[in-house]
Amino acid sequence: MNLNKAKTILIIAFAGLNLFLGYYLFWPDFGKLTQVAVTADDLRLTETILNDNNYFLTANIDRSVQFSDFITVAPAAKFQQQLLMKYIDDGASISESGNARVYRTDTEVALVYPSGLVRIHFEPGIVLADNLLDMETKELTEKLEAFLRDNNLMPEGIRFDYLEKSESGRIVFHYYQVAGDLFIYASQLKVITVSDQLSVVEIYWLEPVERIPSREMELISATEALTSFVNELGPSPEERTIEQMKLGFFSGEYDAEKWEIPPVWRIVLNDNKHFYINAFTGNIEQDIIFPDQQP
Repeated sequence: MNLNKAKTILIIAFAGLNLFLGYYLFWPDFGKLTQVAVTADDLRLTETILNDNNYFLTANIDRSVQFSDFITVAPAAKFQQQLLMKYIDDGASISESGNARVYRTDTEVALVYPSGLVRIHFEPGIVLADNLLDMETKELTEKLEAFLRDNNLMPEGIRFDYLEKSESGRIVFHYYQVAGDLFIYASQLKVITVSDQLSVVEIYWLEPVERIPSREMELISATEALTSFVNELGPSPEERTIEQMKLGFFSGEYDAEKWEIPPVWRIVLNDNKHFYINAFTGNIEQDIIFPDQQP
């Protein structure tokens, strides 16, 4: 063998090894990015379990190893204060009803709960446009969001999720929060229209306070979360498809100054039913159930 050629091959080999070691040692995320949590066999087995229980996976799932910590959140106090100052400036009467404080004007009633939930009833309803039920989703959300912006009812980081229409003329719009790279499903904004009139706006909005990277842990894989989902819910009486599966953060409602919420795998079915699987434990997190109190 040519000695010079052999030396060149050895130099290239050592250079490649040094580059690999350098990335591995000095770029901590390198190992995370190259690890795979879900093999092809894992995915096939999980799909078999799902199908046997009448669930069918159409969503793309992230097969890589995922890491996360908890995030600390608090009610979005600044947004709520700005909202309530509008009622005070308009001369709203203030009273108590159950555990809610009530702000009442000639056209609106806002109920404010200790958890930070604000529910606004419009009396009478406000006409957004004619024939809302006939509109496409994009046009509907554009009209609604223009109203929310004009009336300072659009919190920062709002992201449209989905809407529900009924033949009775009722439409329910659902939004959640995006803060930087965080999908915070615990923050929710819901708007109800009835017969072309905006009737109720319900806002439960949180503010990310802190993350602690030193507490970062490996999450259960997407297939483990799907298996937990099936084990918790059991077989479906009818065929249902899993149309979306994403990582985010979610917890139930808390009456506290601040608290921690865990990472979750959010599973969305074809009927818009949502399930939140704790990405540390595999348990299903209970959805938020707000009080159904009328003004």
